[in-house]
Amino acid sequence: MRRAAIVLGIIAALLIVAFAFATGGIPSREPAAWLTAQPIAHRGQWTSGPSRPENSLAAFEEAARNGFAVELDVHHSSDGHVVIIHDEAIEAMTGEPGMVSEMTLAELKEQRLLGGTETIPTLEEALELIDGRVPVFVEIKNPGDVGALEDDVAAQLVAYEGNAAVMSFNPFSLARVAGAASDIPRGQLSSAFEGEDLAWYEVFLLSNLLMNWTSKPDFIAYDLAELPSVGTTLQKWRGRPLLGWTAEDEAEWIAAEGLVDAVIADPGGLP
Repeated sequence: MRRAAIVLGIIAALLIVAFAFATGGIPSREPAAWLTAQPIAHRGQWTSGPSRPENSLAAFEEAARNGFAVELDVHHSSDGHVVIIHDEAIEAMTGEPGMVSEMTLAELKEQRLLGGTETIPTLEEALELIDGRVPVFVEIKNPGDVGALEDDVAAQLVAYEGNAAVMSFNPFSLARVAGAASDIPRGQLSSAFEGEDLAWYEVFLLSNLLMNWTSKPDFIAYDLAELPSVGTTLQKWRGRPLLGWTAEDEAEWIAAEGLVDAVIADPGGLP
């Protein structure tokens, strides 16, 4: 009986050490104050019509003009340009078939967002427009092999003179950015991953932030619908700011303020 208790104690201790290691990976620097200084406009401050579509230069300009930080999503075009659009498939925003990774920048620029005059912007265009007026949060949309996209985003943000951070659901994307440009703040996106095409162990690791040992995030950005949680509470205790996504209306914004350090919100949820 005593031997069994000792074995169980050792196993428990090892599990605690492993958990502490896996959820750690905290950078040596203090989190930047600007990460939580203002509301964050999810894909810019957009409208549902063609005048100011999500992830458009017009939406970014409106957010910056009103003093909101800007969150945007990036992919690689087939010829290696960093372009801003949420989905890999362009049809939802353009009405035309096509995949971002299979189209050149010139082909993507021929498309119009929601039938208006706005085109699919590049990260370079967005950074030039925002020009340091408000912080920028760049979400890298890369569920597969990491490399060129992360390197290109890192290079552009290193050259950018304003405040900017990267975020991703993929911890290996953040690890790649850390290797290329360690000074850029990194945010680990996460949720419960319900309905996602992931193995059970991937859901377990990602939802519980057990890949922080490799992504080494400065902050966490978690699905508001899943908060509070044990994993995010632990991360706040470790000193990491907690951002919550996505407040869609005023009620969700008010509820979120009591849970997180900063809120990522759609236009209806911005204060």
